[in-house]
Amino acid sequence: MELELAPAPPVNGAGGLTARRIVAAHWLPLRAAEDPDSPFGFAFSIDHEAVAFQLSRGLPMPVTFIGTLPTSVESKVVPSDYLMENFSCLPVYLDDGRHSEFYDDFCKHYLWPLVHYLLPLSPAHDADLRFDTGMYRTFLAVNMQFADRVIEVFSPDDDDLVIVHDYHLWVLPTFLRRNTVPVRDDLLRGLLNADLVGFQTSDYARHFMTCYSGHLSVSSGARSGHTASITYHGRNVVVKTLSVGLDMVQLRDTLASPEATAKAREIADAYRGQTLIVGVNDVDRFKGVKLKLLAMEKMLESHSDVHEQVVLVQINNPTRSRGRDVDGIRDETHQILQRINMRFARAGTASSGPAPVVMIDGPVPMSEKVAYYAAADCCVVSAVRDGLNRVPYFYTTCREEAPDAQKGSAVVVSEFAGCSPTLGGAIRVDPWDLDGMADAMHATVTTMSTEEKQARHRGNYDYLHANDAVTWAQAFDDALQLACKDHSMMWFVSFRLGMSYRAAAIQPSFRMLATATHLL
Repeated sequence: MELELAPAPPVNGAGGLTARRIVAAHWLPLRAAEDPDSPFGFAFSIDHEAVAFQLSRGLPMPVTFIGTLPTSVESKVVPSDYLMENFSCLPVYLDDGRHSEFYDDFCKHYLWPLVHYLLPLSPAHDADLRFDTGMYRTFLAVNMQFADRVIEVFSPDDDDLVIVHDYHLWVLPTFLRRNTVPVRDDLLRGLLNADLVGFQTSDYARHFMTCYSGHLSVSSGARSGHTASITYHGRNVVVKTLSVGLDMVQLRDTLASPEATAKAREIADAYRGQTLIVGVNDVDRFKGVKLKLLAMEKMLESHSDVHEQVVLVQINNPTRSRGRDVDGIRDETHQILQRINMRFARAGTASSGPAPVVMIDGPVPMSEKVAYYAAADCCVVSAVRDGLNRVPYFYTTCREEAPDAQKGSAVVVSEFAGCSPTLGGAIRVDPWDLDGMADAMHATVTTMSTEEKQARHRGNYDYLHANDAVTWAQAFDDALQLACKDHSMMWFVSFRLGMSYRAAAIQPSFRMLATATHLL
């Protein structure tokens, strides 16, 4: 998004000859580890797995990151100059209470369900989805803090561009456009203050267009390819589908690491003679881990030939937020896990082999995840609604590029997952159809031929190889520049209508009415 006004003078190097990209995201792409020899008691390093950092791989340099500090050092005081000089990161400081209310209470338990189409059908449907004005004010206040940080480094005269990543900063473009307190409907209007709105999948983009056309009566039109636009107060807001890719360079480095090699040997020993199915998920109401376990149980019920052969390894990432819904999901999945392993316990002693389902809770480093990906014969994604999900991408690439790679893979993916349309070789399933998912899982580990697995794998891998993170970032930046190309020929003025405040784009030939002119 290009900004037209900068209320504060640029600092920290702005004003140079090179246009900068400013990436604003909830978290800075930083890791922090305890280090008594460092000035702050811990040492920072770049988090190469952060999507915001991977985005920068394909952007013109220099890139400045704006976001909050890692949770482990959130309460510490780290000078901004140090982070800017060493990591090109400008922190937004939030105390524990404000950050929790912003992220846990509003973003994860209100906005997250809302953008995934989970709506309260009645006031008592889900207490977490009741609109809380206080939480909304906190959400706006935090977005204002982010806007203040952006304005510190932004230089409009140098053609700097701002990229806002993810839904946590939904109304940030509003603050950057007009620098005023938003009106009541700005949660809906916030994205229309951007110049380009990018989505992972075409269905989300389509629903976005339908929502705004219906609720705000704005006009929309189609452009070439996966691009459309909305006309809003004289400006064209470009809406484009841009599928996020993998950072192939980073993934190859991880696959070649000593940690990944050691984990691969450990997995080979632990699961010798077994057929592995792998799943990696966050713990929330949309990932469908429960449905995956129930489908595994259904497969074991219906196909006795796999009782001693197949093991599902389910890795549950650490929870990103707190709440009774997360606790309830975790408790329920563990109950199903125990039931399956009791019903289908392996014959003989415990040394005869692993249980049918192995669940790993807690932090698992990427160096270990890639070893599971490379060892698994099948990967299952059972999300009931998901936007960005790159698990099958990692799995497919690891099956191709890991040492002694099999060059073949099988992906069972929910039709409601954002990655589904891009994986032509995957088996698409309805996650609510347990029989269908169980049959698909059974086919991948028993009846599917090696030739078919290789053919399906090749189609998926070729797509991923041609559409990596660098390609994604370059396409996004090209679309952003195209969306902003006419701004130098337009004036941006503000005006008020009743209790609202608006910014409008007009051509230089526009002439204001004389103040004495009255319209009847």
